[in-house]
Amino acid sequence: MKILQVSNRVPYPLNEGGTIGIYNYTRGFAEQGCEVTLLAQAAKKHQINLMEARAELEKYCRFEVFPVDTDVRPWPALKNLFTNKSYNVERFYDAEFEKALIHELQNNTYDVIQIEGTFPALYSETIFKYKGDSKVVLRQHNVEFQIWDRLSRNSKNPLKKWYFGLLSRRLKAFEKLHLNQYAALVPVTHDDGELFKSMGCRIPVFPSPAGIDTTKWSPSANEDTNAIYHIGSLEWMPNVEALLWFLDEVWPHILDRNPAVTFHVAGKAMPDYIRSMKLTNVHMVGEVESATQFVEDKGITVVPLKSGSGIRLKILEAMSAGKTVISTTIGAQGIDYTQGLNILIADTAEEFADSVVRVVEDQTFNDVLKSGGRKLIEDQYSNQSVVKRLVAFYSNLD
Repeated sequence: MKILQVSNRVPYPLNEGGTIGIYNYTRGFAEQGCEVTLLAQAAKKHQINLMEARAELEKYCRFEVFPVDTDVRPWPALKNLFTNKSYNVERFYDAEFEKALIHELQNNTYDVIQIEGTFPALYSETIFKYKGDSKVVLRQHNVEFQIWDRLSRNSKNPLKKWYFGLLSRRLKAFEKLHLNQYAALVPVTHDDGELFKSMGCRIPVFPSPAGIDTTKWSPSANEDTNAIYHIGSLEWMPNVEALLWFLDEVWPHILDRNPAVTFHVAGKAMPDYIRSMKLTNVHMVGEVESATQFVEDKGITVVPLKSGSGIRLKILEAMSAGKTVISTTIGAQGIDYTQGLNILIADTAEEFADSVVRVVEDQTFNDVLKSGGRKLIEDQYSNQSVVKRLVAFYSNLD
């Protein structure tokens, strides 16, 4: 099977969930015997080492990359207010990338063209025009409009509430635009698939989560149960919202009950105002070279998301690594979990603090959660099994 992936990001280095998800499919397709080509935009702001990225990605695919400027700029964003288009999406348009995409489709044939999410779906009309006999599928990483809708609902600032609501409505209109022209929709969760169906999706829907490399993420004997952590890109607004809520509303309750607990925060693009916070037993680490090394000696991860969509790869990685996971309902959405067996769900500050203190002080219960999480990954979320199911779906797609 010949597969073309079209992406708005270079899936390397593996420092955030969306990047890891794309990389794992590229690698997984190759390991299933597929011939893979990856066309990717490289946002200038990310300052990726393209030589390192190429060396890694070309193990699994033919890799073509195109630098683009996707920075949010005040004047274009202001002008966009007087249109009906989504600025979130429009800033990913690049004429040279579109020309390269046309050239690729005119000179090569593919069985499947997999568009990696809402933002490269901006090029759907071009892809449909030149696709030939290829089946074009949209792998939907998130329901993007839902993220901004939740941010709008949670915001206490009237101006932000209005603006986030506007972004949400325009993203929703865009996400509906070509929905039924694809051969199939591949959301990362069943819930996302059902939401798209409620928006009028009538094409085949095949939920396919991000897979986990269980050899990379494996349990370690070098853990401190008193050490909890949060890792995630702090360029993503829901992560910032979640972290600040945890620090303001949850952390003081934990320290009051168990002053031995420490909290370690990692993630790329950590804002200066967060990095400079001086809070008892809190360590602001910032971006780390190796996520596996960062989590190795820590026992518990917290995912206190109040907004967001899709699936949290960091939860699946933590489960695979034998960590105890405590999350909000939104943070854990899309994962086939069982409360109290492989995860703890807590949606209020009091519930979250209670959950952390309980697993710190009850090692037997802690061990149940750790082993249950690892088993869930082995049974349902290993990268090999996830990609194998998707390739089988593509093989039978009309």
